[in-house]
Amino acid sequence: MIELSPATAFITGTVLYSAYYLSHYGKKPDLYKKNGTRLSSFVDKHVPTLKSPYWSFFWVPGGKLQTVVASLLPIKQSVEYTREAIPTPDGGQFTLAWANNENVNNNNLPLVAILPGLVSTSKTGYIQNIVDAVVKKGYRAVVVVNRGLELPCLTGKAFCATHTSDFEQAMSIIRQRYPDTPVMAIGISLGSLILGRYLSIKQERSDLLAAFLYSCPFDTVQGSASIEKWDNWLLYNIVLTNNLKQIYIRHKEMFKDIVDHSEVMSSRSIREVDMHFTSKVFGYESVDHYYRDSRLTATRLQSIRTPTLCLCANDDAFVPEHALPRDDVSATDHVVLAVTSGGGHVGHLSGANPFNTPYYIDVITDYVTAVFNHEKDLH
Repeated sequence: MIELSPATAFITGTVLYSAYYLSHYGKKPDLYKKNGTRLSSFVDKHVPTLKSPYWSFFWVPGGKLQTVVASLLPIKQSVEYTREAIPTPDGGQFTLAWANNENVNNNNLPLVAILPGLVSTSKTGYIQNIVDAVVKKGYRAVVVVNRGLELPCLTGKAFCATHTSDFEQAMSIIRQRYPDTPVMAIGISLGSLILGRYLSIKQERSDLLAAFLYSCPFDTVQGSASIEKWDNWLLYNIVLTNNLKQIYIRHKEMFKDIVDHSEVMSSRSIREVDMHFTSKVFGYESVDHYYRDSRLTATRLQSIRTPTLCLCANDDAFVPEHALPRDDVSATDHVVLAVTSGGGHVGHLSGANPFNTPYYIDVITDYVTAVFNHEKDLH
């Protein structure tokens, strides 16, 4: 039997782990795009971050735990907002959270509209990271916060992946107030599904110069099956489920004639919440019907006419690798997909220091700056 000193064991372990890390990470993102299109050339020319290797967080490079670590990091820069309650035609309301900017009185200042994930608000860490990066580049930012998250639900309707009318109203308000302002949008996770659906419906009439979809669960049927697995359920599903139930509890009186309270409260997964709550609130015959309708299918991706860059990781539990629409995107003129080795779901921590600027911020900064500074190359 070979006995190793603690120092030798540590060095051996470090060498073996480093070899594993170097063989799996530190690679350039794979780009899926239709060569010869304006967007393909634009990304190649103006988004240099996608040409460099992505070094996933050294200590936790895999997506499962990195997703958790990223969500627990303290916020480095707290963003100040001016919040506005927007009444909707059906009697509801949602929030527009406008980031305070010293140049805010300039009506021609380029604007970025941001659609957060499932239970995220303008205060969520990754949202503040994005807003802070946009504002530091000298642009205006507004977060479109779903009903029931920063303002109470006033009707028996909340939010879901196929509900685009609130964002459509937000865009109408932006266009009325700033008719000559260049506008683009960023959607994250659930927000990317809403934004992607909006783009496919509006086609040439999106009123957006460009869009960015981050950690987009393109195939919600496959994504739901993935996060139902026991390890993903323990890491994130149960936490998000409890958050959704808390949102429901605050507004349960609004839904008492639509859903069964005991069924909603007994839900143990996002799928069960969608089964007992979301699908009923939005008139779907079943949760499977809702998930099928939520997908950004090949047809929907082909319908997008706004230049759209997507960023995903190959180890995102919400976006299983086998369900990434590589071929579908490669057949479109207006969508490009970048897939990194490592990064998780809304994670993409970089290097050995968890407080390094996340990779997605570097990509977003490149893309947003290019869209507003090189519009002629894009359109």
